[in-house]
Amino acid sequence: MRHIAIILLALVVTGCFSTGNEIDTAKANKFVKGETTEREVIEALGKPVTVTNSANGEKQIVYSHTNTDLDAATYIPIVGIFAGGATSTANYLIVTLDSEGIVKDWSMSETVVRTN
Repeated sequence: MRHIAIILLALVVTGCFSTGNEIDTAKANKFVKGETTEREVIEALGKPVTVTNSANGEKQIVYSHTNTDLDAATYIPIVGIFAGGATSTANYLIVTLDSEGIVKDWSMSETVVRTN
């Protein structure tokens, strides 16, 4: 019985994985267009996942975090093929900076995908 409990615990622990750093929406909501600097954004949220420079001097910095939770049924032999699945949640924050490094605009989005 003890071995079964350990195996089930291991399956529960490995049933979730994520990539990127979680985005602190409370900090992002404090960004003020025309005032907040690139340095302040990076100090608040850390290093961005992507940085894109435009020909007009603007810059976009992107933060993303994806979390995937696997259903427990996924691990059951044969049954997992029919009853298993996962739910993935992806969060994105895109900050556009003007040529002076000041926040011009920012947007956040969340996408939830369910697979069976």
